[in-house]
Amino acid sequence: MKRKYPLLAALLSASSLMAAQGGPDQYGYTWKDSNEPGGPVYSWIDITSDGIPVTGLADDNTFGPYIMSGNMPYYWYDVKKVWIGSNGYVAFNGGNIAANFPVLPSAGGTDNYVAVFMADLNFAGAGNPGQCFLKDEPARLIISWINAPFWSVNAPGYTGSNTFQLILNKQDSTITMQYQNCSGTTGSNGPVIGIESVIGSVGLARSQSLMPAAGYAVRFYNPANPLMQVKDAAVEWVGEPGTGGITMSTGASLTLATQVQNVGNQPLEAFTLTSKVISSTGQTLVTETVNVPAMQAGNNLEFTLTQPFAPTATGIYRHQVVLSGINGESITDNNTMERKIVVYAPTAAENLVSWAGPTDDGIGLAWNGGNGGIAVYIMPPFYPCQVTATTVRINSNGGSGFAMMVYDDDGPNGGPGTLLDSSVVSVANGGAGDHVYPLFSPLQCTSGGYYVVWYMLGPNVNIARNMVAPFSLRCFEVLSGAWAEYRDRTTTDFHLGMKVLKPPFLDIGVSGLVGINNGQQISTPTTVQALVQNFGNTPASAFQVHYRYNNGPVVSQSYTGGAIAPGNAAIFAFTQQLLPQVNPSSGALCVWTSAAADTLHQNDTTCVNIDVLAGVGELRGQQVSLWPSPANDHIALAGVPDGPFAFRVVDARGAVVLQGEQRASGGRSMIDVAQLPAGPYVLHCTAAGAAFSGRFMVAH
Repeated sequence: MKRKYPLLAALLSASSLMAAQGGPDQYGYTWKDSNEPGGPVYSWIDITSDGIPVTGLADDNTFGPYIMSGNMPYYWYDVKKVWIGSNGYVAFNGGNIAANFPVLPSAGGTDNYVAVFMADLNFAGAGNPGQCFLKDEPARLIISWINAPFWSVNAPGYTGSNTFQLILNKQDSTITMQYQNCSGTTGSNGPVIGIESVIGSVGLARSQSLMPAAGYAVRFYNPANPLMQVKDAAVEWVGEPGTGGITMSTGASLTLATQVQNVGNQPLEAFTLTSKVISSTGQTLVTETVNVPAMQAGNNLEFTLTQPFAPTATGIYRHQVVLSGINGESITDNNTMERKIVVYAPTAAENLVSWAGPTDDGIGLAWNGGNGGIAVYIMPPFYPCQVTATTVRINSNGGSGFAMMVYDDDGPNGGPGTLLDSSVVSVANGGAGDHVYPLFSPLQCTSGGYYVVWYMLGPNVNIARNMVAPFSLRCFEVLSGAWAEYRDRTTTDFHLGMKVLKPPFLDIGVSGLVGINNGQQISTPTTVQALVQNFGNTPASAFQVHYRYNNGPVVSQSYTGGAIAPGNAAIFAFTQQLLPQVNPSSGALCVWTSAAADTLHQNDTTCVNIDVLAGVGELRGQQVSLWPSPANDHIALAGVPDGPFAFRVVDARGAVVLQGEQRASGGRSMIDVAQLPAGPYVLHCTAAGAAFSGRFMVAH
């Protein structure tokens, strides 16, 4: 799918399909086609019956990474991971490539890929015949795009049919592309056929914007004697793999880290790494220099820097890593990398958190056809917090509503998972300007982050975009329900985010038991003690604590101690003990809290598995005297030792209907049974390590 704004002029190659061979590029790659003597012979390999179906391809997205068995030699390095693009390409470092397509070779954006039939294709839409299959063998990897149509703005959203294939030969390093049939018209500047290295300026195009004939094949050859001796150090990531932006709060401390790699084919002598944190005004706040030791080709080194970043003011910062002092380095474009850091104040009444700065380009973005969206991934700048609304800036709206959605990051590999909130915004409420849309229920957040989505419900509504560096690399495009990294994420952020508050909220739970562990055997009356933890940010008091053994009756008790400060814990002891049973059993002893204002329940409960045995004293089965029988409101008992004792009253079905603690004096005590229905009962008492029992009747 094409973006509607801005429209970029396509730069087309002068290649002609009359040519039968080409190259070399700067490294030495050449190509020959099936029209050239000594070139490849077209021989389609059908993998539709024994290959792996590649599911999830839609419009402008990727599947992957798929990890090949063995490595594929590519330029001066090996590749092992492949991302399969719905637009007819394979990328070795990930990345989404969509219309308008780059002219091969070109640095910037996504590099390190093979363009097999790179065009604006579409696997989405009702009845779409497009399929994709993969077959990985020890000596080769085969990927086939079958009946893949071009994207179309007109219903049903696709047109034409293209069947083509890629063969990566892991033994002789050749790359073969085959075209069974290609038909239809594309509105983009594809198809592009060619290869590009990890250094975008080094690559080789077969053709740009020219359709291959049916039964055609072209093969790219890795040179036996490379034309380039590549000395090249690169910053692989800053902060974390992927170099995704981060939000944080004033007063917090961020450990700075980075990884560098020798991506050339020659060893590197020792060189210098300089790490800086720079403010939006250009002021260097943190700086550190590291001597990087000599590195062999293909090796990488990770560095955790000694100086953290501890901001005292809000704003946008960049962690910049620069490599220098590399004698005779071939490529310098990859010697610098930056990570975006956005700092907020945790004491503010509210924070509107997004990756965009205050400005926008005045044009924005809309998807042609009005069926597409933008998403951003944001981790709140502090925990715990409440997310109460989504935010967006609209550049213009020609008459369409849109949807605002929030997804949890509980999907595969931290991707979008559970839909937490969704609302439809009418045209009247979605005009040009900044908007805040409240969630139906605030989200209580103690870790992780959220995906915020703006999705068009018609044409001509444009979301504002920020095109001033640094960039978060946390933006996604969502087209017909399929997600992909935003194609221009290295040069764009969007005015899309969420409102984050830090009001008082209660989060009390049980973080463990005291004195009772998994596998423990309980053979005497045991006091159940729990460590109740305040996970929230306001003092906690006057809540309920409960325990239950093996699906038996629930024992409940109020916490009456002093208020527990945020982050602190208190030991809570139940007055009613866990009593041994006549028959041994095993099961879960669970303890949990409950409070009306507690909306985070995942940390409420702790359970341990224990064995409960009959105690020695209980086996003696001593009898107590009970009267009157039948009783009306109380029964008196005699024969238990002086002091506290625990009791249980069991009905005729064996269910515990009453339990608690009493105290005996002179061997006597009294129990209130007024709430029991009329009928026969058995009283079990435990005192001083011994068990006592007796029978009685209740009649009202």
